Amino acid sequence: MRSIGEIRGEQAARIFGDFLCAQGIPHELEAGSGQSWTIWVKADDDCPRAIRLLQEFAQNPSDPKFRDAGADAERLRRRANEDQAAYERRVRQARKSLASFKGYKFGPLTYAIIFVCAVVFVLTKFGNDFEPVNLFWFTEHFNRGPWQTRLLVPEVMDGQAWRLLTPIFIHMSIMHIVFNMMWMADLGSMIEDRQSTGLLARLVILLGIGSNLTQYVVTGSGRFGGMSGVVYGLIGYMWIRGKFDPACGLRLHQQTVVTSIIWFFFCFSGYAGPIANGAHAGGLVLGMIWGWLASRRPA
Repeated sequence: MRSIGEIRGEQAARIFGDFLCAQGIPHELEAGSGQSWTIWVKADDDCPRAIRLLQEFAQNPSDPKFRDAGADAERLRRRANEDQAAYERRVRQARKSLASFKGYKFGPLTYAIIFVCAVVFVLTKFGNDFEPVNLFWFTEHFNRGPWQTRLLVPEVMDGQAWRLLTPIFIHMSIMHIVFNMMWMADLGSMIEDRQSTGLLARLVILLGIGSNLTQYVVTGSGRFGGMSGVVYGLIGYMWIRGKFDPACGLRLHQQTVVTSIIWFFFCFSGYAGPIANGAHAGGLVLGMIWGWLASRRPA
């Protein structure tokens, strides 16, 4: 901020200040000794123009262009105050969202996904008979060839494209479905409430297909299932999106992230039984990438 000169008398200083405001030049007026008022211009780039205008004012302070600037200045100040108030409301709302981990509605898409998983689980007799959902498996073929050949899924090549996604609805046990649905209810509902149902739909589709494809490419077996690849993808998305774009309204507690990562690596140990670790890894990486990209250009 630089001083561009002084004006004698408060009224004259106010008139010139209104004119600078109407011209879009941020400034401040400072009372000096006697009747002098110092004009401070906030941006160096505005100083040459402001000095020129001050010289014009000194030569002809009664020029109508100076006298008539008051109404425009008042309107601009009122608009600036309204914009500032709106900004402060958004900041308060963002802070309120970040401070709360609950209080969001149970999303309709989240409910629908949980309902479909429950229906499929009942059809499989609680994970004991998968014959009714054979068309939900990624593929019936077992491929031990090079990983490139595993990208050509026979059933998908024949038009059964739904198989790329539908394994996420198959669960193998009570603990499997309860654990995944608890995570899905929490993460999915937060995304729906604080962002949008459409975004959750896109996330579930991309993360589901990506995690399923990763699992098949890694193992060569197409008979796997579970929502955990999507869940880890949502964790990755919310973790990175909230870290780099706090105002988005999404946040995972650090303990939640740490617990998820510990469980992620524990599953690779084999002590947790047969786990679709490829789906976990694929979903997590995809979700983190999506979260980072979204934080760079918030949706």
